[in-house]
Amino acid sequence: MHVFRRFLVALGAAVLLATLLSACDSGNERDGLEVESTESVEAATPSGLITARADDVAAVSRFLLESASAVVLVTEQDRAAALDRARDLGVPALPDTDAGRAEAERLGARVLDPDDEARDPAKPIERSTPVTIATATEPSRELLDLVTLGGGELARIARDPRRHGPSAKLLRREPDAPLLTLGASPYAVRVVRADAQTVGGGWFATRGKHLVAMYGHPSGPALGVLGEQGAEESIARVRRLVDQYEQVDPDATFVPAFEIITTVASAAKGPRGDYSARTRVAELQPLVDAAERAGVAVILDLQPGRSSFLSQAREYESLLRRPHVGLALDPEWRLGPKDKPLQRIGHVGVGEVNRVSAWLAALTRKHALPQKVFVLHQFQTQMIRDRERVRTDHPELATVIHVDGQGSPGAKFGTWRTIRAGAPEGVGWGWKNFVDEDEPMLSVAQTWAQVRPRPQLITYQ
Repeated sequence: MHVFRRFLVALGAAVLLATLLSACDSGNERDGLEVESTESVEAATPSGLITARADDVAAVSRFLLESASAVVLVTEQDRAAALDRARDLGVPALPDTDAGRAEAERLGARVLDPDDEARDPAKPIERSTPVTIATATEPSRELLDLVTLGGGELARIARDPRRHGPSAKLLRREPDAPLLTLGASPYAVRVVRADAQTVGGGWFATRGKHLVAMYGHPSGPALGVLGEQGAEESIARVRRLVDQYEQVDPDATFVPAFEIITTVASAAKGPRGDYSARTRVAELQPLVDAAERAGVAVILDLQPGRSSFLSQAREYESLLRRPHVGLALDPEWRLGPKDKPLQRIGHVGVGEVNRVSAWLAALTRKHALPQKVFVLHQFQTQMIRDRERVRTDHPELATVIHVDGQGSPGAKFGTWRTIRAGAPEGVGWGWKNFVDEDEPMLSVAQTWAQVRPRPQLITYQ
């Protein structure tokens, strides 16, 4: 019996030793832990719309991959070899930057050194539902390899998809499907994806169209034709005006609009001491609402007195968040700290104009609103100081310089030529017909035939 027991113990020890030796010989144990012999990558399940800068490989990895057993970090010195190794192993190649290393950590991946022992390549990711990455620039090899690795589909898109029909079609094809865009304007991508079109259709407030506006205040006729009747009658009247332009040029697109004096320059100092009377939002709301229902664009006009354009614009943010509402600055009524209305023609510096446009652009971008009209009234060169530096590069805004000259046709066209000279690149133009002050006022046919370039905004006051 004792001999048999000793035999069993010896046999068990031999089997255990053989097992341990086999494990060590096969290379599958390191520091007592079992080591995988195959690399792995796991697909992420992306959702919604994500925008990123051009060729952002880390963003593509976040979009397509949930995890990876390993990554290869790529430097310029060893780029080709590193990309080849990552492709052979079926693992991500990421830039050797802070962003690349952070992404490797998120993936839970070890960073491969050149002398690390190679494992078997990872199994490729196969997706049942397509996942699209749309790039506005020529893709790098890193980007191409990562899209292939993650089972994605690569498409080309314009930097501003509003200007390129196929790009807009791509964005609108499946508006709820996951999509990553690289290098395209985030604002333009979002408004096209959301189909946030301007009044009159399309992605641009003034491109390929002409706004025909009535100017005034809903309180009454003293401040312009818009106050000579109620909201519904104003809508009917501006539509009749648009009809007249359409009869003159059936091929052009005309859009009805209201320019509402929102803050009114006042002879009285007022409770804030700035010679500017604010109109309550509640008083403007019925006209703004009626205009939206009728497909009429709205422009809020500011006459700030001693206040600033930006502080007053902020007071009407709730209205400016509406998709059909734009903004106009009237420097005639921008006063110095000791000035009063009607003592002299006011002016504004380019810095203040650019602060307002930056704020309005950010508001439009934040809420993915359609492009807004941003109007600068001017009939003297001194009214906008350093005008050549006015920013016109906000994709969220269509900037229009509105020439407000009045009097005889000769005087008005002289003002038109003077104000147009030396204007910043990228602005549109507005023309105003004064019903009572012009001598005589141009007819619809005369306005359309004689004013060149044809204005994007034609206003009646």
